[in-house]
Amino acid sequence: MSRILLFLAFALTATVAFAQNGSISGTVTDEKTKEPIIGANVIIQGTQVGNATDLEGKFLIANLKPGTYNLAISFITYKTHLIQDIIVEPGKVVNIQAALLEDAGTELAEVVIKGTREINNDMSLVNAIKESKLVVSGISAEQITKLPDRDAAQVMQRVSGVTISDNRFVLVRGIPERYNQVMINGIIGPSTEIDRRSFSFDLIPAGAIDQLLVYKSGSAELPGDFAGGLVKIVTKKPTDERFIQVGASAGYRTNTTGENYYQSKGSSTDWLGFDNGFRDLPAGFPSRQALDASATNSTLRERAGKSLTNNFDYTTRQAPIDMGFNISTSQPFTIGNLNVNNLTVIGYSNTYQHTTADFNRYNSFTATSAEPTFTYVDDYTGNSVRVNALSNWFFDISDRFKIEFKNLFVQLGENETILRSGTHFYQGPNYDRQNYAMHYLSRTIYSGQLEGTHTFAGETASLNWVFGYNDLTRNEPDYRRFRTFRDKMYQDTEEPFIMQLPAGGNIFETGRFWSELKDQGYSNGLNFEKKFGNKDEKRIPVIRAGYYVEYKTRSFNARTINYLYPSGAGFDPAVGEELIRLPLSDIFAPENIKKSNGFVIEDATSPEDSYEGNNLLTAGYVGASIPVGKFDISPGFRGEYNVMKLTALRTSGGAIDVDNPVFAPLPSLNIAYNLTDRSLARIAYSRTVNRPEFRELAPFLYYQFEMEASLYGTPTLKTAFINNIDLRWEMYPNAGEMISIGAFYKDFKDPIEMYLQVTSDNPQLYYGNAEKAYSYGAEVEFRKNLASLGVSKFLRNTSVNVNASWIQSEVNVGSSQGNLQEKRPLQGQSPYIVNAGLYYQDEESGFTANVAYNVFGPRIFSVGDVNFPTWWELPRQSLDLQVGKKWMQNRFETRLNVQNLLNAAYRIYQDNDLNNKIEDQEAQIRRYQTGTLFTVGLSYKLDMN
Repeated sequence: MSRILLFLAFALTATVAFAQNGSISGTVTDEKTKEPIIGANVIIQGTQVGNATDLEGKFLIANLKPGTYNLAISFITYKTHLIQDIIVEPGKVVNIQAALLEDAGTELAEVVIKGTREINNDMSLVNAIKESKLVVSGISAEQITKLPDRDAAQVMQRVSGVTISDNRFVLVRGIPERYNQVMINGIIGPSTEIDRRSFSFDLIPAGAIDQLLVYKSGSAELPGDFAGGLVKIVTKKPTDERFIQVGASAGYRTNTTGENYYQSKGSSTDWLGFDNGFRDLPAGFPSRQALDASATNSTLRERAGKSLTNNFDYTTRQAPIDMGFNISTSQPFTIGNLNVNNLTVIGYSNTYQHTTADFNRYNSFTATSAEPTFTYVDDYTGNSVRVNALSNWFFDISDRFKIEFKNLFVQLGENETILRSGTHFYQGPNYDRQNYAMHYLSRTIYSGQLEGTHTFAGETASLNWVFGYNDLTRNEPDYRRFRTFRDKMYQDTEEPFIMQLPAGGNIFETGRFWSELKDQGYSNGLNFEKKFGNKDEKRIPVIRAGYYVEYKTRSFNARTINYLYPSGAGFDPAVGEELIRLPLSDIFAPENIKKSNGFVIEDATSPEDSYEGNNLLTAGYVGASIPVGKFDISPGFRGEYNVMKLTALRTSGGAIDVDNPVFAPLPSLNIAYNLTDRSLARIAYSRTVNRPEFRELAPFLYYQFEMEASLYGTPTLKTAFINNIDLRWEMYPNAGEMISIGAFYKDFKDPIEMYLQVTSDNPQLYYGNAEKAYSYGAEVEFRKNLASLGVSKFLRNTSVNVNASWIQSEVNVGSSQGNLQEKRPLQGQSPYIVNAGLYYQDEESGFTANVAYNVFGPRIFSVGDVNFPTWWELPRQSLDLQVGKKWMQNRFETRLNVQNLLNAAYRIYQDNDLNNKIEDQEAQIRRYQTGTLFTVGLSYKLDMN
């Protein structure tokens, strides 16, 4: 909160300082046509101080000392226009009107320019925010290239009111990630996780993005399933430029590069981000029903156990440097009268991560102390491989008909190993523990859209249609987790650790887990717009109507296999004692899987571990934009009918059959009051909805080794409804500049949250509905070029971007929720968020230097109850740097990126005294640091025009 007040004080001080000086503003038009001239240079004669005109032909030169000035206004094919003796007085703005005459001595052949409007720069972004009827924030490709962000998740944390959890999930205005919606090129994106309703933003490479907008208020044209924000990602558009560009990078990460890296045997295609079948269950492996029906010492179980790979040991090597490369090309061509533009981008990255994390859990506690259940140290190593391809096409069929075909493919493979050591005080305090998890996860996503835009005669009506297809596969093959122990008296000796075998059906010990998720979505949208009046005027009545249909299917299958050494006839306990002391490389080798005096396998899979689901969403809307004096009034209504179905089998017999048809009436009203041509005020109301996802309904129990917890779905979850109110004032001093101050309030009915409860030795996470909740806050954003502060070259080339949010929330779970704390903040909500960026760009020398800072306030990591307190994640500050230089007429570029320079620790604490804040005496759950990443990048662009 103090940081926000400091920023507001700075902004107020700067405003007062500016008021002591004066400004020159005006409009530049064509003498004959009276149309505005975009991009004209307006310079104070004899200096380099000035500005360019914006899309309306307007300019502003601010913070000029009182005095007399001469202006020089120029533009290609026009005569330079001089305006002399302009008197600037303190605190006043001098407004001028300039009309340029064409230079008769300059003759240009007729040039017909065809193309699409660029949206990848800051000027276009700010203009889109200004012209929008909604409350919206965003970031452009121009700003993305100024920082070392590798994916959309890292990019998102630069946006006002946005924070990131688990390095890939987005929280908008402190609202948990499940309350946000994502659209990729106009189509709703899939939920990418098996254990939550979330889109994993690390799947989208930063270099694939042209523009990213976060809509914070609803309207009839937008999908209604969100509460925090609707994130619209627009991938790069093809242009008529012909080029080939190649780039490569190498990175050094402190605490990782050159340090020990642990990894079990993998497949020959891991370097491409997927497993080639090496980790799969063997072909012909018996079904769960067949194993359950067989005897413990059956030949079937022996043969099945021997067929599994013996892959429980790991190798140690030094982690290499991070590396990546990309190639992009644009090759426009024509077929008769058809103009075709295309853009193809292929990228590859291979990164490594090593962390050492303290991990603790507590059994009994007081307000000032806690008795530990265990104290562990996790030695984590991970290798992440990403392969991505983008192929976008633009077909200019005629002046009134355009078609776009966009394709995005991402393959992401993550190989993780956790070596856990320490003491579990309730499983034998006299024993040292060494537990292991070897986890490989691959995710494949394809998103494609075919979009057409028809403009009718008179250009006052248009029809837009889009067909979309999403395909997501998540493969988790052979997730091995097991525990070993040794008496503390043998510390620092060669005495082996002993494998801890589970009781029958215990999925937490000596288990191998396979799962596969397939999600497919088919969608179609149609949007009609009709303008009434002169099409060249910006403020004319408009009506809009359309529909959106989406059908998606999901299938999920999981399998868990345990190793046992049974008691009874044919199994000598003495042999078993010898086997469980074997080294990891030998213990579960095929020769030790036997019908007698050997290990046997047991299928711990539950019928509930697999489910099928489908969802049909149909939506229709009608909306309008009506200018009334200085008001722009935009009412709208959207109706969404959603039918979600899910089927699964119960362990106890019978079936789980979810069939949830819900109709959601979603009215909205957005009103803008145009204070001046550069400032406006907005008020917005919308009703939105938040539906349960397949995973949240499915009664599948998933064990998370990293947090020693399991997760379970709730088939009885209800749909949540949210009322949203926004207020915002916006000012646009110059092209690409923006100042805004806003406030918001959200009221939730039946909000969906994840709760934490103790079921046995391990806690269990589950989904539930609270009774009600509310959230409110304030946001400020400041985008400004510093040229108005003075005439120096440094100020002319420097811009600043600062945004901050202050947020408060409260959830009321109701008095009938057992041991749950009745009132507390929303899970994931930070009371403050601050982003600051300083950008320097010298076009003449090609030198750039940029720095970005981010911090968020304490937030609930996992909701607990009075017996098992809530876990809180503490604030973490980050600082990123980039220095770049362009050479050879801007064809060759070098960059030095420094990411996470502060290397602040990730910290999770337990709220012992249940007062919804973490104090010095609270118990630490987890703490680790990820290191600082230094990256050198090179790129070369070959212009083929």
